[in-house]
Amino acid sequence: MRRALLIAAIILVALVVLISTVTGIVFVRPLPTIDGDDRLIGLHERAEVLRDLYGVPHIFARDAHDMWFLQGYVTAQDRLWQMDIYRRAAQGRLAEVLGEPALDSDRYMRTIGLTRAAKLDLSVISAETVAGLEAYMEGVNKFLQQHGESLPVEFTILGYRPEPWTPLDSLAIAKLQVYDAAGNYTQELLRASIATRIGMESVGTLMPDPAAVAAPGDARAWAMVAPYLSPSGDLSPSGASGAAALRGVLPGAGEGLGSNCWALSGARTKSGKPLLAGDPHLPVRNPSIWYELGLDDGAEMHVIGFSIPGVPGVVIGHNDRVAWSFTYAYADTQDLFVERQDPTDFRRYEYAGRMEPATFLREPITVKGRKDPVVQDVVITRHGPILTPVLKEQKAQLALRWSALDGTKTIEAVLGMIRAKSFAQFRAAAADFSGATLSACYADVDGHIGYLLVGRLPDRKAGDGMMPAPGWTGDYDWRGLRPAEDNPFLLDPKDGVILNANNRPVNGPTEAGWSGEWDPGFRYEYLSVALAGTADADVARFRALQNDITSLPVTRFRDVLVAARPSSLLAADAQRLVRDWDGVLRLDSAGAAVYEAWLARMCERTFRDKLGPPLYEDYLTNGRPTFALYALVARRESPWFVDLSDAESGGRDAIASRALDDAARDLAARFGPLTERWRWGDMHTISFEHPLSAAKPLDLLLTIGPVRRPGDGYSPNSGAYSLLSPFKLRLHASERQIVDLSDIDASISIIPTGQSGQPFSKHWGDQTTLWAEGDYKPMPLSRGRLGALEGRLILRPR
Repeated sequence: MRRALLIAAIILVALVVLISTVTGIVFVRPLPTIDGDDRLIGLHERAEVLRDLYGVPHIFARDAHDMWFLQGYVTAQDRLWQMDIYRRAAQGRLAEVLGEPALDSDRYMRTIGLTRAAKLDLSVISAETVAGLEAYMEGVNKFLQQHGESLPVEFTILGYRPEPWTPLDSLAIAKLQVYDAAGNYTQELLRASIATRIGMESVGTLMPDPAAVAAPGDARAWAMVAPYLSPSGDLSPSGASGAAALRGVLPGAGEGLGSNCWALSGARTKSGKPLLAGDPHLPVRNPSIWYELGLDDGAEMHVIGFSIPGVPGVVIGHNDRVAWSFTYAYADTQDLFVERQDPTDFRRYEYAGRMEPATFLREPITVKGRKDPVVQDVVITRHGPILTPVLKEQKAQLALRWSALDGTKTIEAVLGMIRAKSFAQFRAAAADFSGATLSACYADVDGHIGYLLVGRLPDRKAGDGMMPAPGWTGDYDWRGLRPAEDNPFLLDPKDGVILNANNRPVNGPTEAGWSGEWDPGFRYEYLSVALAGTADADVARFRALQNDITSLPVTRFRDVLVAARPSSLLAADAQRLVRDWDGVLRLDSAGAAVYEAWLARMCERTFRDKLGPPLYEDYLTNGRPTFALYALVARRESPWFVDLSDAESGGRDAIASRALDDAARDLAARFGPLTERWRWGDMHTISFEHPLSAAKPLDLLLTIGPVRRPGDGYSPNSGAYSLLSPFKLRLHASERQIVDLSDIDASISIIPTGQSGQPFSKHWGDQTTLWAEGDYKPMPLSRGRLGALEGRLILRPR
């Protein structure tokens, strides 16, 4: 007996040792070295990396080369696999490591050609910028040389090793982020699908413009292209299977989303100096889209902010004189052209009365598990790549014209803006940005505040770019890009308020920036009133606004719900909860739960039977059904308020009643029949899922959450969800920043997860609770204000 117990004990100890060893090798060994004194080949001079208590690295170098070198080095320490998967996504090389599930994504990205575009960028940017990219590359590769045997766990799981970094990798990732910010062509596809299947007159109803103008599009152009678009074809964005596959790895990729930013002049603040706030609402990802760090080259660069892993510099942040934040601006930078092929030679396309040859490329795609590569044939006309091969059931030859596919200096614009010391310098640097548009909120220590629409806009011969246009005539071509000076800007407004919440920044259709997919404006309307009534503002006031969960559409929709006629006691009780509710979308509100469940069902009852699958699903993915519904419910009667399966049912209140019955049944099935136990936060959650979380049981290790969330998609504190998968958040405040220009080192920030991309790091998810509770952490810039440090890494040249 004793012998058996002894053997069992030895086996148990051996298992513990084995598990501890494997855990150490696989999970702990890859964690970064943050303390010490080391020598690195490639550095010019002695430098330091100081890490604060949240793992944010502050790089203090003595020249620009070493600063960029160390940015590459420390980013690889924390986010190496994320960097690798981003470059693979951009380059269409995911299938090499993920296999067949990623093949459609690779086909799609090879067709669009972000790598081809990145090569063009490399040929037009300055030697100084190339030098920065190369220094960043050297830092990443130095880390790879040192730690090739202790890679993050994802490399072990997938069984591959990362290749050396190149400047082209950084530029391709930058193009991928521009792709995220553009995306207008998907709305063009949706409008075309609506017009083709149920008529052009429905486009303005289903895709309403915030200014309530007539439906977009050129009637003459539509008459020419409509015969080429298959009525049964899946034109819409979800019909691009590659785009859907890409979103499986990078959720929300290519779907322009939301954001808030604002600034108040010193006349409205307690300190007498400006305050600036920003919180971009971006797709839910893990690791975070953002990697925070400080950069100091010992000369002109002294900045802290949020970088894109894999790309040098920061995108949003502040230096010692200037602070800025961005929201997505939905100005239209993409157009689709229907091309006509030569019926006798498919290699040629018609243009201006003659046939001209297209460019044909063969893109071999390596697929894990396949012996031979898959070849993707790509056709490029004068308007851009033909997307038809990555659209389902569509024969029309659709070419994408997009400025990001040209050689651009966008990376230079970003690096120039972070060096700016004044609004004039900021605006001058932004002039090189193209491929997408951003709304910038600006403030500086000299007391100035400003707004700028960043991004060069197309100069169209005709049309507004909101629907596919005929490519064969030449009448709708671009003459090029409009001068950056055409973009709207505002400096030191008399009311002392700068605000953008994805709203249209101009007032008339002849102004640059009018055409686009602008936000309905509910967040802008609420925040503009709140800021107009603000005096003696301080950081606490800005914190409260960033976390505000007021949703303006609630009032109109709530009135409709209360006017409904429930057909069951359960639905009547649910309606009572809404009648007694104060309209605030709190976590523990039962009324909020009923309201949101009803809203989802009201959209379904109003639109689904008229659109039919799959157009309804496409509309939920890429349209704005709640905005369209908001306009429709202002009247009791509309052709949309009819149940096509029941000719006797009609009118807003009848549809609202059926939707209430649906919602009550949904909530009872989910939470039980006791309505007081229904809670909005229990159904409205956010889970930070890793790209490998889909593989069970890896989700237990790699997913952070779920976390309960208040608000909805129209709250300043955004909690937008897709009606295809209610009520799980699809976007969130991807970072929050508040900068006090009276004491720039007292700035605060937060990201939803943490600095590290490695599950066993203490900084994997360590900011999640703070973020969810509306709290922040310090964001100091100066060495003397960093406070307690987690690590001090001294690096010297060898």
